[in-house]
Amino acid sequence: MPKSIRSLLLFACTVCLASASHGQIPTKCLEIESVLVDACNAACSGANEGENEMFRFIVGPAPIPLGQLSAQWATPNAFLGWVQDAASANVTAQLNATITNCGYLIEPPGGVIPAGKRVLGITSTNMCIAGNSFAQLSDTLYVIYQEPGNTFGHFKNTGSIGPLSATPNTGASYRTFILSVSAPQCSDTATYNIAQLVNAYGTYGGSYTENDGSTIVLSWPGVPQVSYTNYGCQAPIIPLAAMVLTQPDTVPCGSAVEVEGATTGNVTASFWSGGTGTFDDPNGNTTTYTPGPDETTGAVLQFCAVGACGDTVCAWLQLAVEGLPTVAITADGPTTFCQGNTVTLTASGGASFTWNTGEQAAAITVDSAGTYTVTGTSSCGQGTADISVEVLPGPTVTLDGPTTVCPGEPVQLIATGGTTYSWSTGEVTDTITATGPGPYSVTAITSCGSATLSIEVLAGEAFQPTFTAVGTAGCAPLCTVFEAEDLGLVEYTWAFSDGMSATGPNVTHCFSAGDHDVTLTVAALDGDPRCPGSVTENAVVHAWPLPVAQFSMDPPAVTIDAPTIQFINGSSGAAYWQWYFGDPGDSTSFLRDPVFAYDAVDCYNVLLVVESSVGCTDSTSSQICVEDTYGLWLPNAFTPNNDGFNDTFFAISTVRDPEIFALDIFDRWGAMIFSSSSLQEGWDGSNTMDGVYAWRARIRDTSGKLHEETGHVVLIR
Repeated sequence: MPKSIRSLLLFACTVCLASASHGQIPTKCLEIESVLVDACNAACSGANEGENEMFRFIVGPAPIPLGQLSAQWATPNAFLGWVQDAASANVTAQLNATITNCGYLIEPPGGVIPAGKRVLGITSTNMCIAGNSFAQLSDTLYVIYQEPGNTFGHFKNTGSIGPLSATPNTGASYRTFILSVSAPQCSDTATYNIAQLVNAYGTYGGSYTENDGSTIVLSWPGVPQVSYTNYGCQAPIIPLAAMVLTQPDTVPCGSAVEVEGATTGNVTASFWSGGTGTFDDPNGNTTTYTPGPDETTGAVLQFCAVGACGDTVCAWLQLAVEGLPTVAITADGPTTFCQGNTVTLTASGGASFTWNTGEQAAAITVDSAGTYTVTGTSSCGQGTADISVEVLPGPTVTLDGPTTVCPGEPVQLIATGGTTYSWSTGEVTDTITATGPGPYSVTAITSCGSATLSIEVLAGEAFQPTFTAVGTAGCAPLCTVFEAEDLGLVEYTWAFSDGMSATGPNVTHCFSAGDHDVTLTVAALDGDPRCPGSVTENAVVHAWPLPVAQFSMDPPAVTIDAPTIQFINGSSGAAYWQWYFGDPGDSTSFLRDPVFAYDAVDCYNVLLVVESSVGCTDSTSSQICVEDTYGLWLPNAFTPNNDGFNDTFFAISTVRDPEIFALDIFDRWGAMIFSSSSLQEGWDGSNTMDGVYAWRARIRDTSGKLHEETGHVVLIR
């Protein structure tokens, strides 16, 4: 069969297979199935292409009144509406008269297309009946016609007019055809590339006449897949055809061959026949044929399609058979299996068989490993085949890893012997890292079973450190000296309960008040196999708290006319007290809250020393001032001339550090020109003229009484 013809048949088969099944109904309102894009009108003088184009669609689950169906053509032609009258009935009758197959055309009764029916749309009742054959129609189709008037094409002819070519002569150029239903709103769209439209030869190019009959076929449901074909000048139907797609090479004697056929059209059945051999599925499009024993040179097969009208068409296939028989061995299961199982080996391709085991049968059952060879004998001669069998032993698990490990340290264990593993830790890899020591087990699993192995990872020898401490009791901060037992070249780490740490065999650490624990950890260096060891001494250090010395005075300041002070002891943790009053007589007291009277105006440093019951001490001091009876003096004149004498106007008082003090200076108009809140800050007269200025002073004395005085001062430069 020439390659070009076979390609066309394959294409036609693809078109057939891409279509929806004959009994399927769309879920949407309608589906477009095919369009005769390039109509045939040459047989009728004066006929127009635009009145001879056709399309085919199938109605969905609801009937469609013609008044609700409209078309949007792929060219600018306006849709003129559908006509159903005497003219359409006459055309339908003429078309039915041309049908020689079992098909039939019906106009929609009452102008309503029933649900689930296939419909042929024709673009005018003025069609050229002689130029469009309906002879091979094998379906019953409903037919509808557009009102006459559109004489130009509705679907746009091919864009590849020109020299004949195996490929399109132009680039892509898409057109769209839409059928719509108004109630409820629904539509289907056919989009196609006019550059892909094929001519009467199944190729591209040629004249306009050679492109007559160019058709598109659309698949459904889902996104439409467009196929391009050319059935010639006939209605858009799929002709009944049977094709053999298999073109096998020479078949070896005694071998089976897969053959494939395809059909197009309204097919009700297909079948294979011919030859003296057997088909494994004589009614399938694809089947396997085993030549008969007498077919040592060849066989003729045929593939037939039976149409809906009862007509049958067939295609033939010539097989050539030659050579020695092709012997093959098949196994009824895996040829690699576990010990204790078996596999049956069956030979084919000969009339009789002899195995290298000595057995003479088509099938043998084996349970051991090796290569099995069979010799098959037929009318073609002898052929051999062999097959290897592997027998797997059961799993044997092994474990690799340390036998001892320090507590808390990782231990890596590696299992072998399985394809998958299950550990006592829950892990399923061949290698695990656990925290030792402890018992571990692993189950190794293969296709031939499982095996389990357990090990015990023991704790390694650990250091047993000891230490001595010097100065374990005393007042805080208590500094204690620790000395570890000499265990060789090791690392010493000390941890104290106050959160601090130290390293080395001998360390000194100072503790705050309280009872303290001490931990010594010893770890190996330089490959020493021993594990770290620790020792803890609880409350080994007793640091006694210091007392806190604290006092207050009542009153906090006194005058010489009332110099007695009550000292109030606020110390804590003290059992003994000693006061030093700082007077010239070095007076002291051992009372908790003594009373003392000073005999001179001055400031004195008072010291309190306290001692706890275990001899820990603390001290604190404070100053007390004895002042004269209240007095406040201000000069009546000052000379701010920077001669270092009487340059500043300020107040002098017996109150050393008053709680409240304010000095304000006013000009002759009563405006404040200076203010001070400290006895140590005076007025230097800057930015003012010579003259008399008023002042006002306020001060709270030692006894808490508030005084206010006024006066005048003369500024002379």
